[in-house]
Amino acid sequence: MVPWRGHWGLSLAAACPSPAELGTGAVGWGSAAATVRRPSAVPKPSAHPPPGDFIALGSKGQSGEGKAAVTLLKPAPPGLPSERKRDAAAALAGPAGLPGLTKRPKLSSTPPLSALGRLAEAAVAEKRAISPSIKEPSVVPIEVVPTVLLDEIEAAEAEGNDDRIEGVLCGAVKQLKMNRAKPDTTLYLSLMYLAKIKPNIFATEGVIEALCSLLRRDASINFKAKGNSLVSVLACNLLMAAYEEDENWPEIFVKVYIEDSLGERIWVDSPHCKTFVDNIQTAFNTKMPPKTMLLHGEVGRSGGDLSAGSSPHPSMTEEEDSQSELLIAEEKMSPEQAGQLMPRYEDLAESVEEYVLDMLRDQLNRRQPMDNVSRNLLRLLTATCGYKEVRQMAVQRLEMWLQNPKLTKPAQDLLMSVCMNCNTHSSEDMEVISNLIKIRLKPKVLLNHYMLCVRELLNAHRDNLGTTIKFVIFNELSNARNPNNMQILYTVLQHSSEQAPKYLAMVFQDLLTTKDDYLRASRALLREIIKQTKHEINFQAFCLGLMQERKEALYAEMEFKERFVIHITDLLAVSMMLGITAQVKEAGIAWDKGEKKNLEVLRSFQNQIAAIQRDAVWWLHTVVPSISKLAPKDYVHCLHKVLFTEQPETYYKWDNWPPESDRNFFLRLCSEVPILEDTLMRILVIGLSRDLPLGPADAMELADHLVKRAAAVQADDVEVLRVERIQLIDAVLNLCTYHHPENIQLPPG
Repeated sequence: MVPWRGHWGLSLAAACPSPAELGTGAVGWGSAAATVRRPSAVPKPSAHPPPGDFIALGSKGQSGEGKAAVTLLKPAPPGLPSERKRDAAAALAGPAGLPGLTKRPKLSSTPPLSALGRLAEAAVAEKRAISPSIKEPSVVPIEVVPTVLLDEIEAAEAEGNDDRIEGVLCGAVKQLKMNRAKPDTTLYLSLMYLAKIKPNIFATEGVIEALCSLLRRDASINFKAKGNSLVSVLACNLLMAAYEEDENWPEIFVKVYIEDSLGERIWVDSPHCKTFVDNIQTAFNTKMPPKTMLLHGEVGRSGGDLSAGSSPHPSMTEEEDSQSELLIAEEKMSPEQAGQLMPRYEDLAESVEEYVLDMLRDQLNRRQPMDNVSRNLLRLLTATCGYKEVRQMAVQRLEMWLQNPKLTKPAQDLLMSVCMNCNTHSSEDMEVISNLIKIRLKPKVLLNHYMLCVRELLNAHRDNLGTTIKFVIFNELSNARNPNNMQILYTVLQHSSEQAPKYLAMVFQDLLTTKDDYLRASRALLREIIKQTKHEINFQAFCLGLMQERKEALYAEMEFKERFVIHITDLLAVSMMLGITAQVKEAGIAWDKGEKKNLEVLRSFQNQIAAIQRDAVWWLHTVVPSISKLAPKDYVHCLHKVLFTEQPETYYKWDNWPPESDRNFFLRLCSEVPILEDTLMRILVIGLSRDLPLGPADAMELADHLVKRAAAVQADDVEVLRVERIQLIDAVLNLCTYHHPENIQLPPG
């Protein structure tokens, strides 16, 4: 069982030692660890003596203490309550423990609540008071003096009187409820001890109801004034102890969780209740953003590339600011905690989901000004994003919440949670992605966080990549274009450098299948994408994507198949020319002047063009015939165009790009390239094929031209043609044989 960490960071293990350990009188109260410290030199207590009959026993005269301490475990003889009390005090208030008992450290278990920041929530919680769906405790409580609680339980257990055990525990809970601000020390330590040795006695309906009543908002107490969450933390950990082994938890836990989430968040945010809360959250199947990821945005604020400077963000309350340093340390779960975490609501999944969705709809549909939405509602939405309906509800309002300075931080967390949980690729999630793409953000801080979230969205499901690219491109071509589209594409291309160009190419294919002629728009869009993403795209992967055969019905029933092939060919030529970056241009000009600088860039570009041309010839040889039977003139035009042996005006007639000053230079850079063996071989095979409209003589002439063109580029650092297959020579010889025309009648013999 996990050590229970109470208000002063004490743990059940430390607070409920074995009889032998009790004898040492040195239980480590102040430590957050569950270890029992045995100081060699016991410091003198510096605080006032504890209240009541507590008597502190020092390091001297400890020999009799072991015996005295054992009375804590056995029923005391009747009529000796004060004796018993004193022994308990002696055992539990060793010198090391004294300062902890009498003087609470400043670090409270819940962060200080800023009064102004939560006025709105107090009003909302006030109206709601206690949700009617949670029953009041039904067992009649039996109140006993805290000092005899253990004896009463043992006596009732000996008699087998379960109702009395339940009544006594409910009575103890009632006493805690009456004194929330300053609960009786003996009482809560006794309950902790019982939870350690007999967790099962707490797992009855009456006790559960009573403990849950401690977790609910008590309208009579203003926690903001007291700030003491000890009773709530105790209740959580008693419930955790009782239900640790149980796989099916009661629905009432979810109900009190939602109530506290929307209200004061007294125990929901307490690190001492983390295990209990995490187990309740398994009901929602939500993948929660790691705290460190949520802090990325914070850290970034003071980073060099952000304009916000290092001043604290207006949306952060002091509590969040102070918490942010602690969070990274808290992030790692101990193996023990991980072992306690398991799905607890598989059997009640449907009713829990229905309850949560009803509560959230009720909150979101209230008639209230949108800027009056509480931060806690956003936090609850963040925790329940495992439900696709929650993602849909949240994404429609996110843009507004992100732009509200009071809600920025929780809204950023919610955005991250929506993206991380968008993992079904159902129609609902596609709608969520569509809405995410439309969110417009201006501040650099928000934009950087948004891009982090886009990366998480791409990780959440493999099909999200293609959907995201498609929606971004369609949005870019719409009338309501989002100014962040290019930045999203840049992020996507960086995140998935292998797959993204392929999906981008598929969207361009889709555009070219439409009835309207989208070639001019596609050329302009492609140029814009390459410019805005700083040429950081894998051109070869993109071009290969344009040439992939598509099996969807849309393609089989396409009306303008010939036009589609011609337009794809044009985009291939544009893509090859777009690969000319400023560095390639500079290197090309230097090479013309006979200078050899930046040659690697130029060679890399030339090899890229050679590879794309090889793929294009493969496409014309194997894929194009299956799409459509092109007219011979069009087929030959496409082949010449991808090899840059077509008339210059065919490359820029659509939109006058490349501009006049660069035209000839660009065309020359793309044509003066090496030729790969595969390209040459396929051209010869196309010439030999009876089904393809390139004749043997034309194929021979084209091959001859390409070899001569490549030879002109020959240099020490570039291999312009390497042939290893002897079949190439056979193909050349076969092309040279005389084929008599098929339509003439020859005399016999």
